[in-house]
Amino acid sequence: MAKRRNIWLKEVYTLLSERAMSSTEISFRLKDRFRNTPHARKVTLVLKGISDDFIILNKVSGQGSFSMRDSNDNYKVALWGLKTKDYEDNYPYHCLD
Repeated sequence: MAKRRNIWLKEVYTLLSERAMSSTEISFRLKDRFRNTPHARKVTLVLKGISDDFIILNKVSGQGSFSMRDSNDNYKVALWGLKTKDYEDNYPYHCLD
């Protein structure tokens, strides 16, 4: 029997073939398609484990909604892309291929 663990990975390939996305954005986009979606931290951990296909392009600012500090404080999250694709340098990081 095939494992259903990380079944959302196929969808991540599709999303990243169009444009680069942060781990928080990937998590948010998966919520509409899957019942049990991973949090941004899990997305990062899983994609780091598949270094043959995925690459961290940069670290971008993310807004911390549960931050105990000032509401304007940002934190850095991974900006993910596929190793086989080239992306624009500015948001929304469209694929150049």
